Amino acid sequence: MTTEAADQRLDFRMSPRDLINIGIFGALYIVTVGIFNLLEFISPIMTLVTSAVSIVAAGVPFMLFLTRVRHAGMVTVLAVIVNGFMLLIGSPPIGLVIGVVGALVAEALLYVGRYRSRKMSVLAYAVFSTWFAGLFAPMLYARDEFLSSPYMDSMGAEYVEKLDDLLSPAVLISFDVSTLVFGVIGGALGVRLLDKHFRKAGLV
Repeated sequence: MTTEAADQRLDFRMSPRDLINIGIFGALYIVTVGIFNLLEFISPIMTLVTSAVSIVAAGVPFMLFLTRVRHAGMVTVLAVIVNGFMLLIGSPPIGLVIGVVGALVAEALLYVGRYRSRKMSVLAYAVFSTWFAGLFAPMLYARDEFLSSPYMDSMGAEYVEKLDDLLSPAVLISFDVSTLVFGVIGGALGVRLLDKHFRKAGLV
């Protein structure tokens, strides 16, 4: 594929098929993350564990989605759908901001790879996955408000107390950094499992 052909993918005009793909893979991504995150109710430590597992597992549907990406902006729209849903079920608004910023950086990485680089696709997923950092980001600047939020109230007083003890600033920062690491693992796993699809899509 020539550079000119690759640049055509920067066209922001999405077809109905593009929008359908975004919707389908957005749903698959949300379901994959949701299945594992259901276990967070067991204990606060499981919240961190299931987040890490979710990032790795969700790399498969995300990387499959990238084989359908034909226009700049598709990853960002996906991020809005995913993080908008998370906002609706109780995640803090900062998660939506982090998710959109991460998606824009992911778009830039995909552009650098001319939408054909597996390596850049994996890095794009790693950056996209940083939206998970937004789940607990308020604990760094509005800890009391976050722990007394309706969503936290629904988890029970004992759960909230243990979460407060567990998520020190050092643990939170380590978790934020780990989202990139697990994103790379999830992206690499997705590429490995979907190699046939990547070859068909011309990703090398």
